[in-house]
Amino acid sequence: MIRPLLIFFCLTLFTACDDGDILTIDLDFDEELAYCDNFEEYHLVYDTREDPNEALILIFEKGEDINDAFFTHATTEGSPETLTIDASTTRFIYRTYNRALTSDDVCAVVSPSGLSVKEDYEAGSGTIYVTSTVEDDDNDGVPTADEGLAGLPDENGIYWDSLDTDGDGIPNYLDIDDDGDNVLTANELDDDNADGDDDPLTNPLDTDGDGIPNYLDADDDGDNVPTRLEDANGENGPGDDRISVNGILVELYLNSEEATPYTFEDYDAYTNSYTRTVETSFVVTDTDLTIFRSTEINLGTLTTEIEDFNPDDYDN
Repeated sequence: MIRPLLIFFCLTLFTACDDGDILTIDLDFDEELAYCDNFEEYHLVYDTREDPNEALILIFEKGEDINDAFFTHATTEGSPETLTIDASTTRFIYRTYNRALTSDDVCAVVSPSGLSVKEDYEAGSGTIYVTSTVEDDDNDGVPTADEGLAGLPDENGIYWDSLDTDGDGIPNYLDIDDDGDNVLTANELDDDNADGDDDPLTNPLDTDGDGIPNYLDADDDGDNVPTRLEDANGENGPGDDRISVNGILVELYLNSEEATPYTFEDYDAYTNSYTRTVETSFVVTDTDLTIFRSTEINLGTLTTEIEDFNPDDYDN
C-alpha cells in the first residue's frame, strides 16, 4: 500500500507554502496495475481508484532493450533496474478526474466525452526501481528454481549451463518437455495432489517407481520402450493412445504390460512455445509532485501474460 504522503498545499502554485499548510492524506490504490497497449513509442502503466477519482500514471520510452524486457524477462535477483524521472523520456503523473474512470479512459488518445481532468501534477525528478519476476520461466508447472538453473546468463539472459535432461539444447527451465518424451512436462506432474500440499514436486508421478519422476523419465512405465515411441497413431504425442485395462482406459506409455514400439515417418514433437507470466513491480522514490513529496511509493505490480512465448523471439 502507498504510504501516507505529506501534502504541501499552497493557495496558488506560485506562492510558497507555510509550515502550517502541511496536510496528510492516504492514496489508497490497489497496486494492481494496468497497461495501455495502443501506444507505439512508449509504455504506459497506471493505477486508478474511485472516491476520489484518481490515477497514478507512469510513462517511459519503448525501444530501449532493457525497458522492453521489463515485461518479458526477469531482472537479476536483488538488483532492480532503474528509470530516472525527467518529465520527458520518463514521466510520473498524478491526476484527478470529474468522474470514475473506465478501463479505456486512461489509454484514450482523445479524451472521452464527459471526462475531464480536474488536477494534473507531474513529477520533475525521482527514481523508479523496476523488479520483474518469472517464477516459472516456461510455465510448465515446475518452478525455475527447481529446474537445475546453473552458470551465468549470456547477453540474452539465457543460462545455458543449466540442466538439460533430454539433451535437446534447451535447458529444462525453458523446455516444455523436459525429458523429450513428447508428453508435456505439465501433464506429467502430480495433478491429483496426493499429499495435499499444493506442491507437485513433493510427490511427483513416478509410474515405474525407479526414482525418476515421469517428467524427467524418457521411459515412464519401465517397459524398455521409450515413451515417445508408444504413440500408436503418431499424432499429438503418446497422451491420446489408450488401452482398456479392467475396464479403465490407460495410456499405453503408462502401461508396462503394453510394450509395443511404434514407428512413424514424422516425429510430431512439440515446438518450444508456451505461455509466460511476468510480474513487474514499480517503486517510485524521492519524487516531488508539487502537491506532495514522498521518499517511497510502491506503485504496484503489472502481470503480463505472453501467449506462445518463444525465447528466441525476445532478446533480453
